Amino acid sequence: MRQLCYGVWDDQVYDNRNSLEHKVPPNLDLRQLYQFNNGNPVMVFISHRGFLVFEQKANLLKAFHSYYCRVRDESCGRCTPCRSGSNIIAKALDEAVSGQFDKVDWNEVLEVARMMRNTSFCGIGQTSPTALVEAIKHFPEELKKSDGLKSNSCGLYSMVTAPCIEACPAKVNVPRYIDYIRDGAPELATGVVLKHYPLVGSCGRVCVRFCEHACRRTKLEDAVDIKNLKRYASDKLSARMDSLFKNAYQKPADFAPRIAVVGAGPAGIVCAYHLLLKGYQVEIFEAQRKAGGMALVGIPPYRLPKGLLQTETGVIDSLGGKFHFNKKLGRDFSIDDLFNEGFNAIFLGVGCPTGMKLGFPEDTMPIKGYSNGLDFLLKVERSVDEDRPVNLEGDFVVVGGGNVAMDCCRSAVRLTNGKVHVVYRRNEKNAPADPAEIHAAKEEGIEFHFLTAQKELIIENDQVVGLKCVKLKMEEVPGGGRGKLTEIPGTEFVIPCTHVISAIGQRIDQSIFSENDGILFDRRGNISVTASLATSRPAVFAGGDCATGPTTLVGGMGQGQLAAESIHEYLTRGSVGFEPRIRMSQLIQKLDLMQDLNDVLPVRHMPRSKINELPPEERIHNFREVELGFTDEQAQYEAERCMRCYRIFSVMTQLPIPGTDEEKKGDK
Repeated sequence: MRQLCYGVWDDQVYDNRNSLEHKVPPNLDLRQLYQFNNGNPVMVFISHRGFLVFEQKANLLKAFHSYYCRVRDESCGRCTPCRSGSNIIAKALDEAVSGQFDKVDWNEVLEVARMMRNTSFCGIGQTSPTALVEAIKHFPEELKKSDGLKSNSCGLYSMVTAPCIEACPAKVNVPRYIDYIRDGAPELATGVVLKHYPLVGSCGRVCVRFCEHACRRTKLEDAVDIKNLKRYASDKLSARMDSLFKNAYQKPADFAPRIAVVGAGPAGIVCAYHLLLKGYQVEIFEAQRKAGGMALVGIPPYRLPKGLLQTETGVIDSLGGKFHFNKKLGRDFSIDDLFNEGFNAIFLGVGCPTGMKLGFPEDTMPIKGYSNGLDFLLKVERSVDEDRPVNLEGDFVVVGGGNVAMDCCRSAVRLTNGKVHVVYRRNEKNAPADPAEIHAAKEEGIEFHFLTAQKELIIENDQVVGLKCVKLKMEEVPGGGRGKLTEIPGTEFVIPCTHVISAIGQRIDQSIFSENDGILFDRRGNISVTASLATSRPAVFAGGDCATGPTTLVGGMGQGQLAAESIHEYLTRGSVGFEPRIRMSQLIQKLDLMQDLNDVLPVRHMPRSKINELPPEERIHNFREVELGFTDEQAQYEAERCMRCYRIFSVMTQLPIPGTDEEKKGDK
């Protein structure tokens, strides 16, 4: 069984080489670090919290040399301590690994590393010296061993990331694009995001901001407004997004493998985007009349102008891809049909287009005024798109507490001359909707009924006239769960209304698949996929809502990117390969490696900028965009708030790691 030999972690020294008492860092599951990829044991692991050595024969010097080469490459050069210090240390380690130990002054290396740690401006300079300082202090003899220095048999992999990057499903390099905005180069900032997806302006408007929840600035004031900085970068482009790609890339060759993408939602668009950039022929089959999926249908224009979305999905045309609209799987073609037409692989991004009703006996009846959220939003989208605004009479009740419910109630308040209510069974704190959306809905006069459950539709002459509800109480449960809900006797009441919208969830339409398609489903009814998004049928992959259940726009785009990589691996290798980047992210998440031992260093107090918005009184009966974006001055100020919390993680393994340069060297 593998064990920790020695190391330093969170300022604690561990040396089990000559000890009968085996000590390990508390609250750190070292079993996760025993193997990096299958059959490839980890020998050394280095991060901003220290280093751990699992093999007595591992060459610690070689591991630190690889780590500091990455530090030197990633130093931005803004501050002298990191720019000069990383070069001095890397040069010393260069000499050491080449066998010139007599040229290395370890005391100088230690002094420079401490200077970097104490005086650098950003996370790379502040945290990368930690492990090296501890190694020099406590295990100096291990840095002077020459055994194994010239061998290429080991694997070395380093990754630069940050809390905001790891929180982002698409793993966008957030600090880098913020750097470009700070430098006055928003078009270069957009280029950073374009490495991951083309829906830059769309995501900059509707992203649910996982990155901001992870932002370390929250420990000082509020998170950096990452979402609106992304929007700012996109809005400052001098040309339409689709025009940026015209004649910029060579069209796919006629002999290139053909990929069919089913569904033009965020997952399908991003999958097609990356495959086109790799030189594949890609055709997208979409059941609706336009591209965009739920981003088009489910997000109202006051949040996401549809013209913007169309210019961004138009990138597919510019790259040589083809759209086939009004083509529905199961109605117009099957999976077998696509393979028979010569497609080499298929990606399914068919979403969850079936909205759920409330579980009443009237769910299957044609009751006027009773609909699910998706059908309602589709009606809104078409009316706005065709410039035929729908004027609705009477009061609305929207049931649900997620973002779809917020889109429904905020759309309804723009269409009706009556009152709009929201009924949600838990309290506001537990509502899954973006808190900013709930705040905006309240500004627009929408009335919320939290800790309230629907009981019965009140119907007269096949028309909704009210919704009977009951108040709930929430009891705490052991272990910090969501709490048990129970009805409060005698609290039933009726909300008079002419429209009830169910926004409690949606599911995949399994009827589009036949038994011959060979697609299996998981226990939740979604398409069953592996970690690489492969389905039960060879050469067929799936991602986004249809594989995970309803997810976010950025979540779908992240899955589209992963699917493109998996399809590429499948078509070039015959199987899906190992991804070191994904494995390192898994380790960071499972071991909570982004946690810091020390508090955030004191920095200048800079409260978060307030985004300009259309006043609530000007939002009624129109779908004009509510958020107006940053000015140049606001964007510059907000970009200055980023602390560049980069961290570098590095691993040395017994064998070369698939997908790295070391693997290629070992093959020669």
